[in-house]
Amino acid sequence: MATMLRGGALDEVLAAPMELSDATELAELLQALGDPTRLRILSALDMACVPVGAIVAATGLRQPAVSHHLRVLRDRGLVRAERRGAFIYYCASSGALRPAIEAARALLDARGAR
Repeated sequence: MATMLRGGALDEVLAAPMELSDATELAELLQALGDPTRLRILSALDMACVPVGAIVAATGLRQPAVSHHLRVLRDRGLVRAERRGAFIYYCASSGALRPAIEAARALLDARGAR
């Protein structure tokens, strides 16, 4: 439960909100994560780098749709592409994705959404 602040403590907290540039960057990242298909793709990339064809097979989506979602994730720095011979493999760009998704799940649990 949150603490109720009054007087000087409240003024101190309200005087230091997140910088607008930080909030904008974070909102763009969260927007990319806010799509169920992208979360499914990220969960597939959590353990290994995989080729686009494997993502298409795992999600049941058409290749152009998967490519679109991968581009959004790549543009936000969430995945990276690696050429391996004739194939392009996609990998999660950070090990921080799993804890972030687990934190979001904990928020769902805390609000009784599950």
